[in-house]
Amino acid sequence: MFLLSEPATELSEGEKNATRNRKGKVLKCLQDLGISCDEAHTPNITVLGSGGGLRAMIALLGTLVEMQKQGLLDAVMYLCGVSGSTWCMSALYKDQNWTKNVEKLEENLCDSLYSDAWRRQEAYSLVNQAADDEHFSLTDIWASFVVYKTLQQKDQTKLSEHKESSTSGTNPYPIYAAVEANLHKSREHGLETWFEFTPHESGFPGLGAFVSTKYLGSKFEDGNLQKEVEEKNICYLQGLWGSALGSREENRKFVSGWVKSSNQQLRSIHAGAPLAYPAWPAVLVSLRLITTGLKYFPSMTSPKFQGSRLCSLSFQGSICTCHRCLALLDLLERQAQASNENMEEPFQHCLESRESWDENTLEENMEDWPQMFVSHPCKLIWKIGRCISSWTWGKTNNFLYNCRDAIAQTTDLVKEKVLNLIDAGLAINSAYPLVLRPARGVKLILSFDFSAGDPFETLKKTAKYCETNQIPFPKINPEEIKSQNNPSDCYIFKGKDVPTVMHFPLFNNKNCSGEIHDFRTRFSTFTLSYGKEDVKELLTRAKMNVTNNKGRILEEIRQL
Repeated sequence: MFLLSEPATELSEGEKNATRNRKGKVLKCLQDLGISCDEAHTPNITVLGSGGGLRAMIALLGTLVEMQKQGLLDAVMYLCGVSGSTWCMSALYKDQNWTKNVEKLEENLCDSLYSDAWRRQEAYSLVNQAADDEHFSLTDIWASFVVYKTLQQKDQTKLSEHKESSTSGTNPYPIYAAVEANLHKSREHGLETWFEFTPHESGFPGLGAFVSTKYLGSKFEDGNLQKEVEEKNICYLQGLWGSALGSREENRKFVSGWVKSSNQQLRSIHAGAPLAYPAWPAVLVSLRLITTGLKYFPSMTSPKFQGSRLCSLSFQGSICTCHRCLALLDLLERQAQASNENMEEPFQHCLESRESWDENTLEENMEDWPQMFVSHPCKLIWKIGRCISSWTWGKTNNFLYNCRDAIAQTTDLVKEKVLNLIDAGLAINSAYPLVLRPARGVKLILSFDFSAGDPFETLKKTAKYCETNQIPFPKINPEEIKSQNNPSDCYIFKGKDVPTVMHFPLFNNKNCSGEIHDFRTRFSTFTLSYGKEDVKELLTRAKMNVTNNKGRILEEIRQL
């Protein structure tokens, strides 16, 4: 039995050991800061890092570095992240002593951002390998073409391998957030929507249902392991945790735009040296055909979508015929321009320009593809097209499938063979629901908000979530959070029998007075690379929020 089903009030043995080991470090830190308390009354303090893409990753890094400089970091029991903040966290926890070495790690991580380690052909190869998985999804593409490219690293380590750096007491205990897509869609504020990852176990705290992180993705039935599947690596998880840089429509535009921008390199690729992957230009053409048609052909099985079958034309053999790719691309672009927004016409024109096909559907052709072509690019294109069309992300085996214990009485999730785990930022861009678990006993939440737009949205959504689920949370006075476009650098919310929340908007009237709009524009969520000066500037602004508020943080700790 690898399934861990426990009351929502219980923590894993690994987490209990970790927090027990950490408590002595926290106690000593508080005493060094002049705060008197004993071990039995040592408060659990949590740092929340919000989502926000690369901006969030860099800003959280700067925040943690400054907390260490100010002697505050060792007072933290939990470090919990969403989206871009998880990119920072997962990079740090590869070092067992990262809190001690965080300044050097800051330098190393920033240097890697400036490097040119990402290779398109290697990213394509990784996606091609991932396509052999029955649960291949857009997360695999995102991990290779967004996360790997943005961070200039493809982290092949596993989350379960971070146990030592999480348990020794040297570092805060890490919690990574996601939500289950279908549950979120059906019940936005539901307890069961939230999914957490730790080095020890992963699962649904609202259901009290967890599995050892090592076995997340393996096949279970009624709580019994049926088939062990290799644990996903950190690069994939970074793609899962940070899969929503914006709304669904923004992500759709981004995926489609990525394909279109790739096609712009087609002519130079053909004109240059021979390719290590000679069929790659044809892959780009085929992706262009598929993604351009998404808006007009909602189903991959639609007869009108047979234009996508043109992808097979580019794979008559293993070598791409240059003039064929270029001619097809030119034809599509000319027809698209002539037809303006009606993309059905260029698809139809391209289709009519080719000889007729046999009676088989595209699905049948893909399934009947000869065994020798199992990894053939055409099959990869077909899989990518289906994922885009159905907008499939984070697909993994459901460890709760067919469970017959008490969990079956509380959720229909046991009927589903797979989970679809996505960026928690689509629900709340800071993972308050995970740190508000009663068993964690959090007394002070330091919320560093790196979100785009309204810097108080996470607070508003959390207040609604807590009200719906009767979770203790301080009252948020609307009058206190009116200045969305000119926020201060620190807001404090507290009350009786609720945790104290200190909320720090990234850009505010203290660290960039009169320039908030300019900074928000300069460091937008969809900016996936920064120059050295930009990184330095962002780190500086994030650090100021710690330096300027050290006194207030200490005062709130004293009052706990």
